[in-house]
Amino acid sequence: MARYCFYIDGFNVYHALEQERVPTEPQRFPYRKYKWLDYRTLAKSIIGNKDVVTGIFYFTTYVHWKSEAVTRHKDYIKALRSVGVEEVMGRFMEKTTRCHICRKWYKTHEEKQTDVNIALKILGDAIDDLYDRALIISADSDLLPAIKAVHRYAPDKEIGVMFPIGRNCLDLQKYCDFRYRMKKDLLARCQFSDKVKVGDIVIERPDTWY
Repeated sequence: MARYCFYIDGFNVYHALEQERVPTEPQRFPYRKYKWLDYRTLAKSIIGNKDVVTGIFYFTTYVHWKSEAVTRHKDYIKALRSVGVEEVMGRFMEKTTRCHICRKWYKTHEEKQTDVNIALKILGDAIDDLYDRALIISADSDLLPAIKAVHRYAPDKEIGVMFPIGRNCLDLQKYCDFRYRMKKDLLARCQFSDKVKVGDIVIERPDTWY
């Protein structure tokens, strides 16, 4: 029996599902309908029959300048909480940058703290002996130091990676102990019901997530 923890880079997965196209049909985005993803079901579908899930952590932040997106995001987090997924929030910072084409300055937003939050959580949970095997769901190479730190300070722990659909990272692949593939059939099997009952309320899959 092995104890598993899952560490999900929310925006890394979201943007992969949002942006991945069909090569022969560049206008098709076939994975957008899988954003209503139940990570508890996903976790149970890939571990062994005798293994147990001791934690599922979803790292994200709110796109606070887009009210409709925030509403959808909050509903999704409520659905995740209903199956025991714990969210860990970062934040966005506004910054001014320059377009390399037109050379004009413009304001944009940059996600902060997510990779640091994931790294600290993975290492802290290893030291606290919360898992035997940890699975990172991300293709962000900034998480490589976290894997190396666990290997150094908790060498009995194994760190694996699942790359979001259509993404890869050779550095993470090189240093991880095991890996899984995020396939279309896995995404299809691991969706919440269109309506999720949370306490006395019912949360529905957003109309744009079909």
